[in-house]
Amino acid sequence: MKLVTHQTIAPSPVGIDWICGDVHGHLLLLQEQLKQAGFRYGMDRLFLLGDLVDRGPDSEATLNWALSTEGVFSVLGNHELMFLARSEHEAYRVKHRLIGGAWADDLSFAAYRRLAERCAREFPLSMTVPCGQHTVGLVHAQSPFDDWRQLQDAVYSEKLAINCTWPWDRAQGPEQIIGGVSAVVSGHIGTSTIVTHGNQIWIDTFEATGEFTLAPIEEIFTRSSSKFGRFEVTTP
Repeated sequence: MKLVTHQTIAPSPVGIDWICGDVHGHLLLLQEQLKQAGFRYGMDRLFLLGDLVDRGPDSEATLNWALSTEGVFSVLGNHELMFLARSEHEAYRVKHRLIGGAWADDLSFAAYRRLAERCAREFPLSMTVPCGQHTVGLVHAQSPFDDWRQLQDAVYSEKLAINCTWPWDRAQGPEQIIGGVSAVVSGHIGTSTIVTHGNQIWIDTFEATGEFTLAPIEEIFTRSSSKFGRFEVTTP
């Protein structure tokens, strides 16, 4: 199944652009946190970093909500990638169950096909979101390239899909700067605190803390931000 490599998002004429880490089927908790944060449906936009499904109680509902709610966007995570792959071979169904995907066994063929086709069509592997004079790259695990523009122009391949959604060595090694973008934000790695390396940020904190990292994207560039801390912003 061919996937969308990249999507560039137009600036929002009104409202606030928010970003949130991995949801993993905890839709009601996400909706409650959005309410507490003052998220305004129909005005604000929400950008999710993939892994909307598995582990939590409402994977199917979370996918349906993200696909049908105006102003909600998401990149693909490794859990969505496994959800898409399970139709190709029994081995992928087994692997998906092992990482929390047993819920998909209960889907009818029609429901699975509808969700899979919409995920493949509407959730790209990466996004670029404008934020004032800055640009923010969104990808589930990490940028597969040292320059974000290479990802924007990349031709789809299965290797590219894997490299966008599984590896996270950039979060562990020496600090690196991803060129061609002000900052790159990812989820995936499941930590109790936000991880920053160079101009890269990983914000998947729910599993360890029980609370999503949810904040306006513009806070990335606010030096006094209590959520994102200090990191090196680059000029594309």
